[in-house]
Amino acid sequence: MFRLIPLLRRILPGLVALTLVVGLVSAAQPQGQNRLATESSPYLLQHADNPVDWYPWGEAAFVRAREEDKFIFLSVGYSTCHWCHVMKRESFSDPDIAALLNEHAVSVKVDREERPDVDAIYMTAQQLMTGRGGWPMTLLLTPELEPFFAAVYLPPGQLRELILRAQTMWEEERGVIERRAARVMAQMHRATGLPDAAAERLPGTEVRARAVAALAGTFDPFDGGFGPPPRFPLPSNLQLLLSHDRISGDAGSREMLTTTLDGMARGGIFDQVGGGFHRYATDPQWLVPHFEKMLYDNAQLLHVYARAWEHTDDPDYRRVAESIAAWVQREMTGPDGLFYSARDAEVAGKEGASYVWTRAQLRELLTETEYDLATRVWGLTGPPNFDEAYILHWPRDPAETATAMDLTVAELHERLERIRVKLLTARERRPQPQLDDKAVTAWNGMMIEALAHAGEVLEREDYIQRAERAAAALLEVLRDEDGRLLHVARAGRGRIAAYLDDYAAVILGLLALDRTTDAPRWRAAAESLGDAMIDTLWDPAGGFHYAEASVDHLIVRPRASRDGAMPAPNSLAVRALVGLARQIDARFAGHAAATLRAYAPVLEDDPAAMPHMLWALAEYRAAGLDEQAAPMPVEYTPPDTADVVRARARVDDTDPRRLVVTLQLKPGWHVNATPASLDFLIPTRVRARSGDRALELVADYPAGRPLAAGFERPIRVYDDGVRIPVRLARPAPEALELSLHAQACSDDGQCLAPAELRVDMGGDSGPAP
Repeated sequence: MFRLIPLLRRILPGLVALTLVVGLVSAAQPQGQNRLATESSPYLLQHADNPVDWYPWGEAAFVRAREEDKFIFLSVGYSTCHWCHVMKRESFSDPDIAALLNEHAVSVKVDREERPDVDAIYMTAQQLMTGRGGWPMTLLLTPELEPFFAAVYLPPGQLRELILRAQTMWEEERGVIERRAARVMAQMHRATGLPDAAAERLPGTEVRARAVAALAGTFDPFDGGFGPPPRFPLPSNLQLLLSHDRISGDAGSREMLTTTLDGMARGGIFDQVGGGFHRYATDPQWLVPHFEKMLYDNAQLLHVYARAWEHTDDPDYRRVAESIAAWVQREMTGPDGLFYSARDAEVAGKEGASYVWTRAQLRELLTETEYDLATRVWGLTGPPNFDEAYILHWPRDPAETATAMDLTVAELHERLERIRVKLLTARERRPQPQLDDKAVTAWNGMMIEALAHAGEVLEREDYIQRAERAAAALLEVLRDEDGRLLHVARAGRGRIAAYLDDYAAVILGLLALDRTTDAPRWRAAAESLGDAMIDTLWDPAGGFHYAEASVDHLIVRPRASRDGAMPAPNSLAVRALVGLARQIDARFAGHAAATLRAYAPVLEDDPAAMPHMLWALAEYRAAGLDEQAAPMPVEYTPPDTADVVRARARVDDTDPRRLVVTLQLKPGWHVNATPASLDFLIPTRVRARSGDRALELVADYPAGRPLAAGFERPIRVYDDGVRIPVRLARPAPEALELSLHAQACSDDGQCLAPAELRVDMGGDSGPAP
């Protein structure tokens, strides 16, 4: 389940971190509750009774870190994460560890599913610093949110050592920390940007074939899947293989696709009793899963199995698709029709407890004939395969198994269905894994698309009706009063501005409903969201930003260049734009093509990195869209510093020679401090005039805050609200005019043209522009 790896030995000698992939739940503390008690996230609420003085991600925590000059202890996880649960029980519920954290750090807890932007940023940092990724994510940050240490799960002893060693370095070797943070930040700017200039044309058709060849190089021909364990389903790989087989008739693609679909359907990763897939398998045979179930995995796999049945007419694929849909209806659908997020892996601290069986339990529930059938089909003839119990799976192919029993496959499944009903009824009487009942917009969009498509190809009108009900609820609950899309809802209350994958996945779901129902409301909603996605997140350099520019406290703007368990947001966006161009208006093709050209260097360099985008590219060409399409031109004036910076001045009532100039900057922007940290940076200066005459003044420029901007050392900058005291040589004349010369730069590295700004003499500062 995990490995020991050396981690940051130069900073924390001897410290070893455990790298894992996922997990979570725990016992309540009788000591009252912390700030997380007022949050809506199920994950944060699980930590509300910790003795740790947790803050949610936000300004209050960061102000305290700056005012008290403390480093930030950042812990990122999610509500169904097993190892998050373990760390909570072992460490965050421990009063001694909590006391250390409360004394030396400002502790911040983040639900990665509520704030995927924050998670993406610090996962990039974790991978850069450790070469690994996983949850719970443990990082140390400067008060400016710049990371200087990263790990995953830490046992209590190592966590104590980390806190004490970090505090010593914070007090005695701050320069080492700042230099390391600056190096990490420089790497993060490179890692989160587009790697090269956009190509002049779309990637060629050979790139798809190269991607398939790359997948073949890591393919397991015996059990299916790609790469070493832990083995994830990776639905984007499967969608590309299916698409390539349809286009080219490539036998190798079909073999990789069907071997993987068959292996997963037979394995323990698939819930043979209740339906739905667990998150990943720990072994190549897909036998022993990590038992949590995620909506986004099952949405994608429902889509893949339904498309595979449509492509191959294999009845087993239909059975799997229908079992996923049945599980979603039974366990993952709220009263409003929206879909819940996840089921936990454990019950009462024991992973898989609700899913595994002993022979004695089966004998008690089944007739002798049923017991004999179940043991032969589901691998109970040998020793237990999970502690003292069994994970149900198919050791042999269903056709082989049926032949050995002198049955047809249909007869075998008919007999098994009666057994499944008995086992599921008994299993539902057991204590159940925790349910994360929040609705994530992107995951709901993916399930709406999957149900609509499955309903069409499987001729299941009930699936289409469920997709419509969810879409209607989403468009009502997950929009704010101005109609803007939101990211997450719980108990009917939406919050947090939508991200790119939220827009794209919902558009794809609405377009699938448009195809299956031909109802104008879905088409209109899809077009409106397409325009909003472009207006809100489009990057003129090509492709889309993940989060709105107005989102505070992001040290970089994350942009993924690899599909994973979820498609990269820009991959989803291209497919959504292709659908909009094909079904609604060809104008959307321009942004799809521009995104494909922006990512062409990634696809050319490593074709298998973004299989979902290659699937979108195949759909673009299949739709016959213009390969030279470009976004429609708009009147465009390059922004300069005046667009993001303003300044106001107030004259001192007791001394007319003294004034205070207050800077007002948009979120995420700064100007250089004075004196400038480097020769080529433009310092911020206040100037005074009366008519044509320059006035002498002395300005007391503050030091500013340090910012790691990728240079050898941090630079000093001014943020919104910084005040600059100014003293004139003589009392201020009536015709006094102040100006501010400055250059605005964003915290992720974009600098605007310098400008000379008129300072408003109207009084004290107001809200930033």
